[in-house]
Amino acid sequence: MRSLKAASLAGLVAVSSACATTTFFNSTWVNPYTKPVELSGQKVVALMITGDETTRRSAEDTLAREITSRGGQGIAAWSIISTADVQNEEKARAAMTSAGAVAVVTMEVVGQRQEFDPVSFRVSMSTGRRSFWGNYHWAWRTSWGSMPQSRTNVWVETLVYSLTPDDLLWAGRTRTVNPSSVTGLFSEVASAAAQEMQRMGLLKAPTK
Repeated sequence: MRSLKAASLAGLVAVSSACATTTFFNSTWVNPYTKPVELSGQKVVALMITGDETTRRSAEDTLAREITSRGGQGIAAWSIISTADVQNEEKARAAMTSAGAVAVVTMEVVGQRQEFDPVSFRVSMSTGRRSFWGNYHWAWRTSWGSMPQSRTNVWVETLVYSLTPDDLLWAGRTRTVNPSSVTGLFSEVASAAAQEMQRMGLLKAPTK
């Protein structure tokens, strides 16, 4: 389930069905041992954990905008950490310190699965169905002409860390059903995560 390849992310569009996209939280966690933190007015880095640079930049930009709209100063990690340095802890730490960041919000795809909706089976004992010819026309009108409806589930984990002290403040795992695109997936998850951060008092309501 961990560390999805870039190719799998790109394949989301191909395997998703035409049904509407839905994102919701499967679980959330709040650190009970930390003091309340107010991130409004503070610099918060938005970091997407993926080897796909295009996806990373797009997701980080989206998450940074959501943070900024709720009173924080969202900073896309790609704008302060180069692609070559993003996996280098020492250089990433130096870049965030230099930027004056007090917190980091990370997003990472932790699972993807395609499922088929179950086919219901019900036998009607009406008089017409007890006869082959009585059922003949009905059977053709309701014959199976395509594959069962499929849906794609994608799980994304969002973590909120304070940098001083270095501590996990909040964690949440979302499930998105039938994402229309990679961009749409992270747009929905970023919005949902920001709303939860707002609800927990980490951020404020969106500015008008």
